[in-house]
Amino acid sequence: AGEKTFANAKRLYGLCWRMTAASLPANAMHSRTASSPSTNSSALDFLRVAFGEYGRLRGAEIVKQSLSSGADASVSNIKEMEKKVIPDLLAFKSHLNSLHVIAFRSDELFGATVRSILEDVLNGSTTNNDGDGGRRIAELLAKYVDARFKDAKAQATSSVLAACPSASATTAIDPSEAFQNEVMALFRHVNSKDVFEAFYKRNLAKRLLTGRSVSSDMERSFLSKLKAECGSGYTSKMEGMFKDMELSRDIMSSYSAYSSGATSAQAQPMPVPHLGSGKATDMDVQVLTTGYWPVYPKYPGILLPPEIVAHQAKFESYYKNKYQGRRIAWQYSLGNCIVKANFPKQPAGKELLVNMCQTLVLLCFQYEDGPDGKGLTIGDIVKKTGIDDRDEVERVLQSLSLGRDGTRVLIKVDHDSPDAIPPASTSGDDSPTKKKKIRRNVGPHDRFLFNASFVSNQRRIRITNITMKETSEERKETHEAVSKDRLYIIDATVVRIMKARKTIDHRLLMGEVMTQLKFPASAADVKKRVESLIEREYMERVEGDRSRYNYLA
Repeated sequence: AGEKTFANAKRLYGLCWRMTAASLPANAMHSRTASSPSTNSSALDFLRVAFGEYGRLRGAEIVKQSLSSGADASVSNIKEMEKKVIPDLLAFKSHLNSLHVIAFRSDELFGATVRSILEDVLNGSTTNNDGDGGRRIAELLAKYVDARFKDAKAQATSSVLAACPSASATTAIDPSEAFQNEVMALFRHVNSKDVFEAFYKRNLAKRLLTGRSVSSDMERSFLSKLKAECGSGYTSKMEGMFKDMELSRDIMSSYSAYSSGATSAQAQPMPVPHLGSGKATDMDVQVLTTGYWPVYPKYPGILLPPEIVAHQAKFESYYKNKYQGRRIAWQYSLGNCIVKANFPKQPAGKELLVNMCQTLVLLCFQYEDGPDGKGLTIGDIVKKTGIDDRDEVERVLQSLSLGRDGTRVLIKVDHDSPDAIPPASTSGDDSPTKKKKIRRNVGPHDRFLFNASFVSNQRRIRITNITMKETSEERKETHEAVSKDRLYIIDATVVRIMKARKTIDHRLLMGEVMTQLKFPASAADVKKRVESLIEREYMERVEGDRSRYNYLA
């Protein structure tokens, strides 16, 4: 069916070309210009306009997948959109390019129509999306890149063959490079590049801090493409993230040499029946520059174990002596730990790969299951850990007690359970009970105990925390942050124009502002910023002519 479509389009283009050539004067075929069809338009003009209508209609159907569920889309719907919308748009773009090259013989006017179609489709000009301006597509494109850069299997198994329409042979292309080129080909037509930047920067930070990136070279290659497309200002903070990671490795290398040469009395390890191996605690630090990285939650009242506090004090002393005048603020929400745990039914200890909050919760069960041996409530754990975010503690408890098989190192007992303490399990299953389904939510009177019957064949067990689901409110906050930044950019643009022109007509000012802005903005948005600048006495209306403005130095 696809070959037949191309053949029919090629045949139609040839017919229209001959009709146009017959109706135009000699040597006029190469001087055609893009215009709407009129009574004097050629057959090729009508074909080009029809091709544009087809492309916009087809593209609108694809974009509708990402907009139909609206702001209240469920998590499953969002993930489904992430998986389908961008790949469908990439396939759609490839389809348009193939039509342009194969059927329309690389006609320049049809190439301009392809670009116009993509800009309209990606930026919402074909759908009634309440002034979206392509924000949603930019967001999904950033998430699509993030998913690909974290997927080692996709990088290892994917192979891309680029078929040249004018040649019979196919050329093998590096899959990573081909993927980046495809994404940049879409990104180039997206107007809301600031939205892409906001989501991509947030995801990049997660990949770097958690070590989830498939390849550092691939990350840098894509960053260089973004820099070439949008300028150094667009990627400066992201480049700063990579510099921080490199600097952190150098700092830790120097700190390790400093620590090995320093002499300090070693404290005797305390007995740890449940968690810990009695070996010395080690710590690795990543030094991040404020301003480069997204804002993360802080837990000012967090209660750390003495071993970590001692390492913190030692590192702070070293860092302040080496870099005088700098201040350290610890971001505990980004910390990851390897906790060594001993279970009665396991001959050898296990290593639990958890984050800092999970570590502090586990240490609550280091020696006992509460003062009365009946377990700890979420309120008890909040007091013991000092984590003031109850929702985060609830997610941590869910990950440790209700996660996938082989990770349930804690037991959850509902407050209305018939048994105050579940009977000890004699099987290898680490599920606490099979009589009654355990509720997923954590009530104030639910209790948690150390799972003495836990067994696993793995020596190292990664217990992934239940991440906070990306709700419409959180996505809205990210978009609102972008909108706030846009207001500052509009203000700066207006002031820059006024400073250069001193006095200017309203219509001319609006035109220049719209021309200089690199993101979609409405006239109403610009007018509001002009009124705000007038109130703040950056400019004023000319007396007797309210359609003109003067700059106030």
